[in-house]
Amino acid sequence: MALIHFLVLNLCIACCKIDARSKALLNEQHYFTASDSTMPQVDNDFECVDIYQQSALQHPLLKNHKIQLYPTFAKTVVRSRPFYDRDCPAGNVPIYKRTKRHQIVTNSSSKLSIDDLRHYANRFGEVHTVTLDTTQNQIFYGGSALISGYNLSLNLNQYSTSSVIVESGPPAELNSIHAGLGVRPDIYHDSQLRLTTHWTAFGSAHSGCSDTQCPGFVQVDKRYFVGSVVSPATPIGASYKKCMATKIQRDRSTGNWWLIVDVDDQAHVGYWPKEIFTHLSNGASKVRFGGETFAASNTVSPPMGSGRLPQDGYQYSALMGLLQHIDTNYNQIDLYPAFLKVYNDAKKDCYDLTFKENLTYVFRRAILYGGPGGNCNL
Repeated sequence: MALIHFLVLNLCIACCKIDARSKALLNEQHYFTASDSTMPQVDNDFECVDIYQQSALQHPLLKNHKIQLYPTFAKTVVRSRPFYDRDCPAGNVPIYKRTKRHQIVTNSSSKLSIDDLRHYANRFGEVHTVTLDTTQNQIFYGGSALISGYNLSLNLNQYSTSSVIVESGPPAELNSIHAGLGVRPDIYHDSQLRLTTHWTAFGSAHSGCSDTQCPGFVQVDKRYFVGSVVSPATPIGASYKKCMATKIQRDRSTGNWWLIVDVDDQAHVGYWPKEIFTHLSNGASKVRFGGETFAASNTVSPPMGSGRLPQDGYQYSALMGLLQHIDTNYNQIDLYPAFLKVYNDAKKDCYDLTFKENLTYVFRRAILYGGPGGNCNL
């Protein structure tokens, strides 16, 4: 069954244009505008599944889990409105039907174990990360950013993502959640820009689970879903950025971690139940913003962000703007410059990151980041 779904840009893509007459890219006035060139994306690889039959509930720790249809912090409940004739019917959600999660479930009998998930989450290949990290000693209930998206051409044994990240726990027991934009040919067998997610509860030595590859993330919204194609991307060299607003936020009552896209429509895509985590169950100790790439062993690392270094400037480099953390009182707060540090495990001519304390009145706290990739090991 074909599903026509994508992130509608007049809802979730903020297009911020710089006055083309000005050469001062970082200081001139910006204008929010809606995109005029959004096109629906047809994808036959998703199917409508009964919300209570989705494979997320096959996680061994979710045996008695009760699905939360809306977060308790939502000011208003915006029910899904059909965009096209093939929208999922009521009570159904779109799930990628070619994902390896089916293989995990069927190959491990009807009783999936934590060891099955841990084995699946083993890391095989070269991963590089470039992020801006919070350093203050406090508990966070989430983070948010505007993330610019770019078209990249990757091989099947690579991926490149740009994410808001919340994490907690020592390295051997690390819990983390990533959400944002990415190109994942390793999952979807193409180089289309998509809404992507990632989580782990097994420590930093394991790569974890992406999108719906294995049970864990509970899909709730029938319009916006992990794996959705996002189009159009930002052209490299353009004087504007097309950005998806992405937020990860903990629910005060349930402890579940919600994925929210857009600013005005506040689409609550779904959530990671608190039961699947240990250290994240009560909050995050760190919020991070940046990119991650993967390449199979003995191959070169792919581009990150736009594929250009931040030294190339605003028009060419990838951007994350309006960087905020969410405190335990659910206030969204601009990052404190005194409590930030850059993490980069790659050569600087592969990937780099530059923090801007006040990029523009729209983006405020922001980072320019990314790079061309290559042989990136230090």
